[in-house]
Amino acid sequence: MAPTTADTGPRMMMPQAAEQAPVVVPSPRLEAQLEALRRKLAAVTVGTGAAELVSVSVCLLATGMVLDWAIELPLGVRAVLLLADLVLLGGIIGLRILAPVLRGADIDDAALMVERAHPAFRTRLIAAVQLTRPGALREGASASLVRALVDETEALAAPLHFPAIVRLDRLARAAGPAVLLLAAGIAAFVWGGESSVDLLKRVFLSSTPVPRKTRVSVVDGDKVVALGDTVRLEAVASGIIPASGLVRLDFEGSDREQTFAADPVPGNTARFVREIENVQDSFRYTFYLNDGRSPGHTVRAVPRPAVAFLECQQIYPAYTRLESVRRAPGDLMLLAGSRLRVTPIANKEVRSGVARLIGDRDQDLPLEVDPASPRKTSVEIPIPAAGLTGFSIHFLDQDGLASRNPAVYRIDIVPDRAPAVRVTYPDRKEELVTPQARMIVGFEASDDYAIGRVRLRYRIDRVEENAEKALELDLAGQSPRALRRRFEWRLAALQPQPPVGSTIEYWMEVEDNNNVTGPGISASDHYIAKVVGEEEKRADLMNRLSEYLGTLTDVTAEQEKLSESLGDLIQEKRGP
Repeated sequence: MAPTTADTGPRMMMPQAAEQAPVVVPSPRLEAQLEALRRKLAAVTVGTGAAELVSVSVCLLATGMVLDWAIELPLGVRAVLLLADLVLLGGIIGLRILAPVLRGADIDDAALMVERAHPAFRTRLIAAVQLTRPGALREGASASLVRALVDETEALAAPLHFPAIVRLDRLARAAGPAVLLLAAGIAAFVWGGESSVDLLKRVFLSSTPVPRKTRVSVVDGDKVVALGDTVRLEAVASGIIPASGLVRLDFEGSDREQTFAADPVPGNTARFVREIENVQDSFRYTFYLNDGRSPGHTVRAVPRPAVAFLECQQIYPAYTRLESVRRAPGDLMLLAGSRLRVTPIANKEVRSGVARLIGDRDQDLPLEVDPASPRKTSVEIPIPAAGLTGFSIHFLDQDGLASRNPAVYRIDIVPDRAPAVRVTYPDRKEELVTPQARMIVGFEASDDYAIGRVRLRYRIDRVEENAEKALELDLAGQSPRALRRRFEWRLAALQPQPPVGSTIEYWMEVEDNNNVTGPGISASDHYIAKVVGEEEKRADLMNRLSEYLGTLTDVTAEQEKLSESLGDLIQEKRGP
């Protein structure tokens, strides 16, 4: 088939693949030698830094301990020195140990070090390292020439040990003094014994006292004492025991200081005591025994807890139906059976307290402390019928100090008097009645607060062996303070009936509402009603009428005499 026009046109030329760059395999022998060199170089650098770190650490610790022993450095100064030591040691660790490891010599640096140590290599070693890396050779470069260079370099390196070029003299110069200093430091530390341990603790900001020939420890260091009290300061010495010592007092808020002798306790020469009397100010004290001195301790002088204000409220018994009233602490006349609510306000915050009752039997009632205001307390005191004469308030403050010689508040107990009652009718103590009589009995009664019950009590001498009986009067649910009544006593309703010739003894009895210390019960005088027949009763009535008429005649005659005497006096005044 003849070719078409399309087949005879010009043909497109496809690009040829680019030639690959030559690659030469690195020499394992050379790389192993260079890596060994790098490891030894790093090890020597770290060892040198560690030796320098040991030397500086021993010197810093020894310097700090000696200075502290010589001049007893305050806590603030020791803290600054410790911070400076840590900064310096951190710098050594960072610059002499970590930095050489993290940013140490690479394989090129190692190759250059070998070439400097062995000039025969000239530039062969560095060239053998660099030209065997991927991409080091360009297109058209001769790989065979590079392989020949590597073989020649291997031949030169075969009898050599690259790590041997690392010099150890610097490590030796650092390690020698470090070993000597460390050995001397350990020996001195062991020789110092407990003193070395204490000084080392103080380097790391312990409050351990500086070791001396005489060690001083304070018994019950910080104290709280009440103003005006005596405080006992004690210290114990160990090591060399002196014959006597001193205690220095530095008073707060002023430059005033005092020094007192501290004498050993008889029978215990290692224990030194000083009593400070009538303490009025807080102070800081320090014992000095031989060359030793104690840490400073504080004595805080504070007032004892006491009552700053006292509020009293009397709560009457419910039966009185009276509202509670406030009472002055100096005027506590209280009704028996009441409750006294006491609210003491202290002069400072208190932890607890008691109200101490004074009387036939002393008793302590705990005070309730207000959590929101620890100065405010409260307690309720029950008022008995007798046996209570007063109370006092005792506090215990937050420092453990107790009240001393508190005021005693007197209580006068007012008893609830029994109600009063008397019969107002009949007038005579003895009456004659018939069995069917309706006897009128009048009475009046009164009480301080309320009358609860009223009864007519009686007994009949010839009935039921003279047994006592009672007739309850209806008060219609009332409890008045005063009562005046008359009621009709129907003798015919009595069971059994009183026979003629018998005697009825009767009286009124009143009871109040006191359900706390009572009840109070009172009775009137006893009256007699003799049971007689109707004839005897009529005769009695006639006799009474005759007595009344005789009395009336006597009164009339007496009035006539008075009138005549008055007329005579008038006539005498009218005379010439």
